[in-house]
Amino acid sequence: MLQIRNANNTTNTDVTQNIYVTANDLQTIAQASVYYLIELTSLGSNNSLYFIPTSVNSDNLPRYVRMTFTIIDKDETASPTTGRIKFYDAAGKLDTYPMGFYTYNIYEQTSSSNLNPANATLLQEGMAYVRDYSGNMEEVTPDFNEYNPTVNQYVYP
Repeated sequence: MLQIRNANNTTNTDVTQNIYVTANDLQTIAQASVYYLIELTSLGSNNSLYFIPTSVNSDNLPRYVRMTFTIIDKDETASPTTGRIKFYDAAGKLDTYPMGFYTYNIYEQTSSSNLNPANATLLQEGMAYVRDYSGNMEEVTPDFNEYNPTVNQYVYP
C-alpha cells in the first residue's frame, strides 16, 4: 500500500512525494519513451485525480521504478502534466478529495500530456492511503460521533 502525505494548507508547505512501484514488470514501451499516467480514486468520494509524475527514476530496474510528484497547497494552481497536484478543491474543499483510502492505477503511454486513461495501457493497480500533513491517520475527524451518548437507551425484556 502506498502512503501519500498531503500538503500543509495552513503554512502553504508543499510535499515532494516518492512512490516505488513495479509497473515496469508489464511495461511494453521502452523505458526511454514511456510516460506514466497515475490515477488516484478516493474510496470516500469516488472522485479521481490524474497526473503524470514530475520525474521517473529507473536506476533500480528490474526491481522497481521510483516516481516523484508534488502535492501542492490549496493556494497554488495544479499542473497535473508536470506532476503538481492538490487534494484541495475550491468548490468542495477537502470533501472532493478527502484524506483516507484511495485506489491507484498506473498506466503506460507515449504522450507527455494525455490525462485520459482510455488512451493508455494499465500496468499496475493497488491501494493508497492519503494522510494529513500533520500525520493524522484518521479518515473521520475526532469530533465525529456515530451515536449520541446523552440519549437514554432502553432494553425491553
